[in-house]
Amino acid sequence: MIESIVPSNPNDLLLLIFVLTMVGFILGIGLGRSMKNNKYKAELDRCQLEKLRLSSHINNNPISFNEDNTIKAIQTRGRSGISLEDKTLTPRKSKITGSAPSLLDFNYLGYGDEKTKDDLKKIDGIGPFIENKLNSIGIYTFSQLSKLRESDINTITELIEFFPGRIKRDQWKQKAEKLLEQKSKSQED
Repeated sequence: MIESIVPSNPNDLLLLIFVLTMVGFILGIGLGRSMKNNKYKAELDRCQLEKLRLSSHINNNPISFNEDNTIKAIQTRGRSGISLEDKTLTPRKSKITGSAPSLLDFNYLGYGDEKTKDDLKKIDGIGPFIENKLNSIGIYTFSQLSKLRESDINTITELIEFFPGRIKRDQWKQKAEKLLEQKSKSQED
């Protein structure tokens, strides 16, 4: 039976191989396209169902433009990571305008102003920005920084929203004492 299908002439054999190859090629293209179309059709059906679900949700729950639909964020933590909810400190605006004297003991630390101001940037860890914040709460001189106590350090850290523990690590108090000593020696000379 196989002998009746297979031609005896070699040219006919090549023609048969070519025809079978073309039939396989055409069948492959047809099957590939139908599988691809089925895949995209299923995806399209899924998207249309999602669209229908969302449109029915919008129709059932209309958006009211009369209500205030904005997100209202409430600050719960300061820049230092400390919770603002249980703070005894006042908000930032009032800190700068004069609540610092009630939180810091300036009778112990001493008073300073723009006229008696020292260059606090000479202390490592204090740049122009931090110096301005210190000035805004009433800290102007090396003398004030050299008298800092633990409670004062914690209060200043919160008032200027500085990294907790950074004032101790940078040794502001010790460096202020040295700079105050150098300042007094230079004034004696």
